Amino acid sequence: MDIQAYFRNILADEQIDAEFLHLTSNEPLVSKTARTFVNSPLADRYFLGGGDADGIIYSGSFTTLGLPGVAKLVAAAEAAAQDMLNAAIVNLNCLSGVHAMMCALLSTTEPGDTVMTVHHDHGGHFATQGIVERIGRRHVSTEYDFESSSFQAEALAKIFHDVKAKALYLDVSYYLNPHNIRELRAALGEAAVIIYDASHTMGLIMGGQFQSPLAEGVDLICANTHKTLPGPQKGMIAFRDGELGRRANGIINACLYSSPHTAGVIALAVTILEMQEFGHDYARQIVANSNALGAELEQLGHKVFRGNTGRYSENHQVHLSVASNSKTLYPQFFRNRINVNFDNPGILQRGEFIRLGTQEITRRGMKEPEMKQIAAFLGASLRGEACAEEVTAFAARFRLVYYSFDQE
Repeated sequence: MDIQAYFRNILADEQIDAEFLHLTSNEPLVSKTARTFVNSPLADRYFLGGGDADGIIYSGSFTTLGLPGVAKLVAAAEAAAQDMLNAAIVNLNCLSGVHAMMCALLSTTEPGDTVMTVHHDHGGHFATQGIVERIGRRHVSTEYDFESSSFQAEALAKIFHDVKAKALYLDVSYYLNPHNIRELRAALGEAAVIIYDASHTMGLIMGGQFQSPLAEGVDLICANTHKTLPGPQKGMIAFRDGELGRRANGIINACLYSSPHTAGVIALAVTILEMQEFGHDYARQIVANSNALGAELEQLGHKVFRGNTGRYSENHQVHLSVASNSKTLYPQFFRNRINVNFDNPGILQRGEFIRLGTQEITRRGMKEPEMKQIAAFLGASLRGEACAEEVTAFAARFRLVYYSFDQE
């Protein structure tokens, strides 16, 4: 077998990726510091804690090495996450966003319970309904109103109570402003379990530039850790109430994973500590860049949706309306070395649009002045004009990772 041929192909993938200006809303830029131990021999070991005074773990008849250095780092990250999220307890052991979703649902509901989620056509995650049904829960959908950029709380609550639902899972992936959580909590009552999927906005929440879902009344946040939280591809959960958190963690840690993937835990812990140190400035600049990009695109004559605050965005997403479909337009962006996401939720309300993301370009050090040039690249691509050389040269100017320990 010519293994080097496979490696050369992967290196070619890396080269192509490096040429692109990445404007997706669902991918991060991980710091070199957070990647430090990705190739460590510890990546081959299970992380089950620091162990006793000798660094040994006894768990019934099972024994293994503890990793006390890793345990100290993870404990610091857990404390930082609790503080930034207004959480009583956090769990960093989930392996992905979908796994965090499964852990949240399995640990807070029972077989036969009804779970309400957001319909996919209204921005809900494509996997949620399937997971709910596969784990023996009943499923009912609700809608997200793109016109008001909010949930219709009373109408949602009527359906929720009529079907005797146990939990509301807020899994919207396409939103420009905070959800009306306090209104939802008042309409649903205290008995309802409200789960907030913060995959897109976790870094902004930690940076204090978005709503704090736990402080506003949701019971738990679950999320992947690789969007505005610029970490590895893992997952996490945070609980408002200590009793619920301990009960749920007892289930999650007992049977819903085996190894939390040691290298990923280390990288995630470092990223959380970077958010504690630099998150405020990082999150503030993301929101500033989103609004600057929206304004520049509108000035060029493009239709850009606004949130219910009147601004283009209160997070990392900028929604650019397009007349053609993605199969027509995406090749034009690809040729120009621009990576973007298309989608079509709420087809009757909006039509197709590009969901731009500003989190990666922000972490590369770009600010408001660069948004003018990026808007011009986007406009040229929509018109079918070639600008690949200019895009590649522009992207090459921004190779460092800011708002990270790399800069110290």
